[in-house]
Amino acid sequence: MWNSEQKNIWQDIKKTWNEQPQSEKINIQVSLLINEFKSKVSQFEKDSINADIATFKLNWAKTKRNNVSQFEKDAIKKDINIISEFIKKVIDRFKR
Repeated sequence: MWNSEQKNIWQDIKKTWNEQPQSEKINIQVSLLINEFKSKVSQFEKDSINADIATFKLNWAKTKRNNVSQFEKDAIKKDINIISEFIKKVIDRFKR
């Protein structure tokens, strides 16, 4: 779904993020929060979430993917392009 320009923009975002002085500290804090969250989730909850995800994937493949109109696809693509352009402008400002 993504074109090469959008992939390049996201690569620029990752690169810019990783070059920021606070990025390592923030990454560590987020990792700690994720680990804390994972430690508080029971096996039952994990199994339920995985089952729900599997159900969504199966149903999406069977029904929704084939029922999306060209108009909807074009609208989504347009929105992704607008967001990508905005992000590209933000990245350009970071690089200055």
